[in-house]
Amino acid sequence: MKPATSSRSTCSRCGTCCRKGGPALHQEDRERVEQGAIHTRHLYTIRKGEWATDPVQGGLIRVDGDIIKIKGRGESWACRFLDDRTGACRIYADRPLECRLLECRDTARLEQAYRRGRLSRRDLLADVKGLWELIEDHERRCDVDGIRRLLERKPGRGRAGVESELAGMVRYDAEIRRLMVAQGGLEAEMLDFLLGRPVEIVLRLIERGTTSSPGSR
Repeated sequence: MKPATSSRSTCSRCGTCCRKGGPALHQEDRERVEQGAIHTRHLYTIRKGEWATDPVQGGLIRVDGDIIKIKGRGESWACRFLDDRTGACRIYADRPLECRLLECRDTARLEQAYRRGRLSRRDLLADVKGLWELIEDHERRCDVDGIRRLLERKPGRGRAGVESELAGMVRYDAEIRRLMVAQGGLEAEMLDFLLGRPVEIVLRLIERGTTSSPGSR
């Protein structure tokens, strides 16, 4: 992300910034989520240890904690709140901090805030008894760094055991998601926020050394 120069003094609503991907959320956005202005069905979590694109530093980095982002749309990176017809934001009054700070002519303010005070699942869910304990258990059993360590062992001795352990993680992850919808009454679209992306997808991304695809995946 490089500061740009332009003679424009106002946004032209070209939609370029919105088409490059949805923003990450910060503490300043907490109230917007808690009051439902930004519903969790529209969010996904990049978990600690996953690869993510750093638009300020450039390239891929391993994240050191939750990054909660607004999902894209299908096969497009575009923020799902972008109105393609008008180039406007459909939640403009409740747009996240990063959107408020971004000026395509000068990205300095966004760069300064980019890593500061990111919102986490704990911030939003720690007081939700039962659900938060379930998320913590899932995090322990499907730890991204643990998955990576297993993959690093995969070519060597004990390969069959590693394959079995990884397959067990995938099954557990898929089953807990099924139960949270079938018995917990949660919307399936909320699971990418609550549990992060499915372990099966995280495995593929780690093996490829890549980040997320356009939507919640």
